[in-house]
Amino acid sequence: MAVRLAIVGPGRVGTAFGLAAVAAGVDLLGFVGRSPAAVQSALRLCGRGRALHLPDLTAAHVVVFAVGDGELPAVLAAALAAGAARPCALWLHTSGRFGLEVLAPAAAAGLRIGGLHPVVPFADAEPGRAAMRGAPGVLLPGPGSEGLLRTLAAHCGLVPVVMHGGDRALYHAACALAANGLTALRAAVDAVFAAAGGLAPAAAAGLASSLMRNALQACDELGPVAALSGPVRRGDAGTVVAHVEALAASVPAALPAYRALMAAAVALAEQAGLGAEPGAALRARLAAPAAGGVPPQTGLPSPAALPPPAGGFPPPSSD
Repeated sequence: MAVRLAIVGPGRVGTAFGLAAVAAGVDLLGFVGRSPAAVQSALRLCGRGRALHLPDLTAAHVVVFAVGDGELPAVLAAALAAGAARPCALWLHTSGRFGLEVLAPAAAAGLRIGGLHPVVPFADAEPGRAAMRGAPGVLLPGPGSEGLLRTLAAHCGLVPVVMHGGDRALYHAACALAANGLTALRAAVDAVFAAAGGLAPAAAAGLASSLMRNALQACDELGPVAALSGPVRRGDAGTVVAHVEALAASVPAALPAYRALMAAAVALAEQAGLGAEPGAALRARLAAPAAGGVPPQTGLPSPAALPPPAGGFPPPSSD
């Protein structure tokens, strides 16, 4: 008998799960969602299922809750209040933020519970579905649920990684830094290349992609300390000052990110053997106001604060 699956949340993640389920031969019953238009869009993409309401979840062997972290507790409570619990069914969430504690009321109602967090960025449903193939899927198995969670991960093309305990807020912060932080950094890199001029937009994008890809590969192969290169690793305070002055004059929105990241790079350089004196000199230059009077700041700039790249593309939206 095919597993009957229902998905609560017809957004990017939920729709990607639906696409994967249909491709794997899972019986997708449909989607529950606040927006009828979003539900119909997800159904059209998946080519299976129907618009569901919370009581319809009793027909599913597996229910995937793919809603926003802020909505998850209330949606779970509403599903239980609607009498949607099917004995021995598996209810799981796709949240990176929450552990199993958020599903405790479902467990108390006799349901199996679990978590399956696909560790991929979901720019949209179809690219997200493609990105899941071969990517890690972090499993949070409740009693009696690990086997089915592994099966669902396999249907999605995910490589299962079981997480036992740990601090979910820190885990999720690491995921956000790795994906969203890198995306924000790329927006800043594109803006600085555009301000520099002299390169066609496609050439500048190629430089950014090559540098970032090769830096990540070096980190994978050598670790961040050994992979670090560039003026900070060499202790070249003069070049760092030139960078700060140029950014302050032309792309001040990118300067806080440069200061914060290069300060972190100083710590890596010291671990790699940079002496205390050049390290202190670099920190002093990074902390000093630029010649234009721009004071040191912390944190990454908002993408909206960055000028668009030379191709005229607007910064990405936050949703």
